[in-house]
Amino acid sequence: MTQLDVKSALRNTLTHKQELVRDYQTFASQIDDSDVSKMYSHFAEAEGLHATQIKKKLEQLR
Repeated sequence: MTQLDVKSALRNTLTHKQELVRDYQTFASQIDDSDVSKMYSHFAEAEGLHATQIKKKLEQLR
């Protein structure tokens, strides 16, 4: 991959991760089952950490 392709891949992945965080947070807040709600909250947190790692890598590549 060229440098541009890497940046494009990271930007696309970041967008996807941010959408997952939003979706998981929505599910967590709207599901009545507390175990499932907690599971989605955990998923949102994990995806948020992934998004942070991707942001840091993009900043390093600029």
